[in-house]
Amino acid sequence: MKSKTLNLVCLALLSLIVFSCTKEIRIVPITDVALSKTSLLINVGSNDTLKAVISPLDATSATIQWTSDNPAIATISTAGVVTGVAPGNATITATTADGKITTTCAVNTIKWTIYKPNLSFTDYQRNCIVADAEGNIWCGSADLNKFDGTSWTTYLQGYGISAMAIDAQGNKWFGTYGSGVFKFDGTNWTNYTAENSGLTDNTINRNAIAADSQGNVWFGTASRVTSRGTGVSKFDGTKWTTYNSDNGLLYNLVLSIASDAQGNKWFTTGKGISKFDGITWTSYTSLNTNNELVGAVGPMTIDAQGNKWFGTYLGILKFDGTNWTTYTTSNSGSAFNDISSMAIDAKGNKWFCSFLTVSKFDGINWTNYRNSIGLDYNVKYMAIDLQGNKWFWNGLGLYKLEDGSIN
Repeated sequence: MKSKTLNLVCLALLSLIVFSCTKEIRIVPITDVALSKTSLLINVGSNDTLKAVISPLDATSATIQWTSDNPAIATISTAGVVTGVAPGNATITATTADGKITTTCAVNTIKWTIYKPNLSFTDYQRNCIVADAEGNIWCGSADLNKFDGTSWTTYLQGYGISAMAIDAQGNKWFGTYGSGVFKFDGTNWTNYTAENSGLTDNTINRNAIAADSQGNVWFGTASRVTSRGTGVSKFDGTKWTTYNSDNGLLYNLVLSIASDAQGNKWFTTGKGISKFDGITWTSYTSLNTNNELVGAVGPMTIDAQGNKWFGTYLGILKFDGTNWTTYTTSNSGSAFNDISSMAIDAKGNKWFCSFLTVSKFDGINWTNYRNSIGLDYNVKYMAIDLQGNKWFWNGLGLYKLEDGSIN
């Protein structure tokens, strides 16, 4: 009887032990994984660390497996350390040990190269920049400077280059402060002035040259004597035509010029915006748009969808033909202050140079680039070459940004 009772007691104890052990090894699965960053901008050769936060916190296993879909662009260590390898884009994926849950981080690896002006340069003023089809970068300052990727060549020394454009035939047009316009066909130079042509005045406003698809070149002019704008001169290769406030232009101080796909010409002025369809002028001001920044526009560009983008001293305006959208520091996450130039790359990203930073807008997200290289505070002008490289011209020199995109 004692033996039977003892057996029953042992069986009960064994059951209790088994039950207790089973309870102790209860598996709590991971239900979610969140990364410390969902996008990452990193320089070639630099590192950054991603951290994975799992839910619930008492999950049985916290093991995360890291992978990169393009290790030639960015690698990831078992500890979540991302290393930039080459310019381009990669996706870092964090996966739970059971493979049931994944989350990703988009990585853009970039490379900066700085080309310093040589000592023969007369000043550090930066006025304009353009990239040609041959891979040269033309930089305007007190002189005209061409960079071919290796060496610099100086032209028009001391003329004060204010604006540049390249027409459909590959001719380069250079505006100056007081010496009119120079055309360079690759061999010959031609100088057009108010004295030998129909050019309205001999000073071309900064960034106020544009070549349209009809073969015309447009120039925003000013008087060096009065420092006042004097309208717009159009040159069709033979004949010059002048437009000013007497025949439809909103204001004679023209700050930038662009041509849209319909052939309309757009002019930003000191008081607002003028559109010219070849016959009729339409003006947009702070009063008739109910947007105070319209009266403060400077540089402009037009995207593939026909939207017009305007830079101001307080932010950016987008005009879709009907509606105006304002982007400022408060609603964009980018530090805007005195937009000096803008460009659009092959992917449709909008790039903006300002006093404080360089910003990229992909239509949803904003990316700031100043801290990624230490660009000085005044990033004036930019251009995008045929390979998709971004070039920035400022007081420290010429910066080349490779971000993996191709034009």
